[in-house]
Amino acid sequence: MSAVQPMTVDDLSQVIALEQQAHPTPWSPALVQRSWQDHQAWVLRQGSSVVAFAFVQRILDEAHLLDVVVDPAYRGRGWGRDLLTELITRSPDEGVTIWLLEVRASNQPAIALYQSLGFNEMGIRRGYYVDAQGREDALLMGYSVGQ
Repeated sequence: MSAVQPMTVDDLSQVIALEQQAHPTPWSPALVQRSWQDHQAWVLRQGSSVVAFAFVQRILDEAHLLDVVVDPAYRGRGWGRDLLTELITRSPDEGVTIWLLEVRASNQPAIALYQSLGFNEMGIRRGYYVDAQGREDALLMGYSVGQ
């Protein structure tokens, strides 16, 4: 696996394409670009290909995982775990004491991954996600750094 690296402008086209493949209601290309400009943005590459990425919003001592995607062709190989583990491992040096995220209540593989990394359910955001069937709840999950 390659190291976690800051996302560059050269990564944006691959990140936008992965975003479109990965989510039932993906972010627009403009929102992906704005997130790259406004937040921390990280990638994992295999050669020159981006196979995973994450956007993280920092607010004081909180890190909010806004979006994390693993290329569907690379899922189940540990890329998402490696990306998140690296970001969490770095966080004490950056002053982060808590990680927060929302995940679709139906996304059992992601929930299992987050739980295996030490995230706990903190609540439910009713109707948080829009999808073809209407709206879906999100689980709010958190991880205390140094727990």
